[in-house]
Amino acid sequence: MKRILISLTLVSALSINLVACGSSGSNETTASASIEASDVVDAQVTTEPTTEQSTKSPEEVNEAQETGAYDVAQLEVVDPDGKASTISGFMKEGIPVPYVDVVEYMNKVYDTANVFSLSSQGSGVYKISNAKGNMTVDTVKDTLHSDKIEQFLYNDQRLNPTDDTEYVYEHIIATDYRKDPYALDIDLSNYGIDIIEEGGKVYFPLTTAADFTGVSYLNTVYYDNKIYLNYSSDKPSVNWEDYFNKEVRDAGEIAYTYGELCFVMDNIYGNAPHCILAESIRDKGFDATLESYSDETRQVKELLNSDKTVDLLFGTIILSTMLYDGGHTDLSTDILTDLDGTTAFAELGRIVKEEPDNIRTVLYRKWYGDYISKMEAKMIIKEYGSEFDKYQAVFDEETEEGQRYRYYEFDDTGIFVYTNYDDNVVRNFKKALDLAKEHGMKNFIFDDSDNGGGSTESCMYMLNAVTKDKRDEFYYESAMTGNATYEKLDYDMDQDGKFEGDDEDFDYGFNYAVMCSQGSFSSGNLFPCLCKEAGIPIIGEKSAGGTCNLVFFKMNQGVQYSASAFRVFNYQNGGNVEAGVSPDYDITKKNTDGTTDYSDFRNFELLDQIVDDHYGT
Repeated sequence: MKRILISLTLVSALSINLVACGSSGSNETTASASIEASDVVDAQVTTEPTTEQSTKSPEEVNEAQETGAYDVAQLEVVDPDGKASTISGFMKEGIPVPYVDVVEYMNKVYDTANVFSLSSQGSGVYKISNAKGNMTVDTVKDTLHSDKIEQFLYNDQRLNPTDDTEYVYEHIIATDYRKDPYALDIDLSNYGIDIIEEGGKVYFPLTTAADFTGVSYLNTVYYDNKIYLNYSSDKPSVNWEDYFNKEVRDAGEIAYTYGELCFVMDNIYGNAPHCILAESIRDKGFDATLESYSDETRQVKELLNSDKTVDLLFGTIILSTMLYDGGHTDLSTDILTDLDGTTAFAELGRIVKEEPDNIRTVLYRKWYGDYISKMEAKMIIKEYGSEFDKYQAVFDEETEEGQRYRYYEFDDTGIFVYTNYDDNVVRNFKKALDLAKEHGMKNFIFDDSDNGGGSTESCMYMLNAVTKDKRDEFYYESAMTGNATYEKLDYDMDQDGKFEGDDEDFDYGFNYAVMCSQGSFSSGNLFPCLCKEAGIPIIGEKSAGGTCNLVFFKMNQGVQYSASAFRVFNYQNGGNVEAGVSPDYDITKKNTDGTTDYSDFRNFELLDQIVDDHYGT
């Protein structure tokens, strides 16, 4: 959520006045349906993803190995803490990133005792294994197969907690299936991605290896002959923006970039239903969706496959708005925040300002303008934050990162206000519980109404604290296979630093309620959904959805993007939480201009009365 809000402030960076374009923009949108893809300015390139660079016969594979076609070297790798190491790899003509030993790579990005190993099965087929599962790689056919890919990949540091793990109070102790799993089969040759066998090892293009293991929350940038590993949304301290100072893209880079994006969207993307293209992507695939969904998606495909660097920016920004799902999938924020001053970005701004009839300008104004309108609507709930000022907080704390935690009391009701889920929330939540008990409160309300999400594990800790039945499992569907899966958790509920199982009686006995709104997204949506399933009353308005993991990826040029990916969270009794949860007590009103009036969200007297009446206290 934070990353998306950044882009609201950046329209001025392009010197583009979208408000001033309002009426003309709508006229251009109407006209755009009659503009053929052939009218795209400076974007006349073939749009079919090429598989030419990965097409090879077994004889060609053997010949390449026998002639030593791949000059394997030790490439420098810089981890998130700046520590340098090496990895085996090489460059291949036409591919913009190095090939890396995929087993070495996985052992670097997974902080786990379950080491990945490689064994040959003969004829160019290899098996990669760890303690949880395995995956078969056919370097001749460029295929991947795994009977239990979730156990093989979802193997990150939280499965083997250490002293420096981010999750202090919640540990994932097992991953398993709710029913017999489906196998994963991917043919990478469909995306022009070539797997290479060399010297008894298996090599993937760097970006492919990073995307495939994105659930590890690490991604990569290749710059100045070095590989930089980055945690989650952290930015590397390298000048990757240099790429966008060139006007023309290489043919090999075009094909690989587009093919890699297709691979991610077909196999890793979670198809969040709030996205207008999600159903088509799930049923037809990403490339076929762009080709057939509409004239506008077909034009976006041409831009992504153009040899003009500025067209890559146009296509990525417009595609990002088409993929809008409430907040998780965002391909454009890095472009808008980091590329100001580059040649391609300046050209984009010039085209939008000076060429109103250019199809790129028409699409940009329509789709990005619509995105801004959606984000402004989601911002309304934040405007009511000042209403808290009329009440005296029992505590009000803010972290260096700007996360704020507040606790209020009114009559016999405590109200905990928070905007994300992480271990800071968990600490402050227990602090609020202790104060509420000390001060004789009967009711306890979670104000989740302006919460963009965060850690699912922290969300589950809080759910476990307030439900009668111990909630030590959370359920999801795998985006890669559709498998019904769960992860089992262990908690340090009393926060004494020990996971010794003495927290079974952790119960404060309050009457609980949860407030949510259209500002409740991702884990901010998951919490009220699961609370209602557990019988806890919901106050406010319907939550905003957001059902998948938020995962950060990087395109091979260095552009970082986020996507709903890997896991689609479910109710305990089945079905995903994308639709959001409707309140038991709707306390919204409408302003004369049609916008939502959230003033009663800060009416503590009303909230206290609702909970008292609900529980009959």
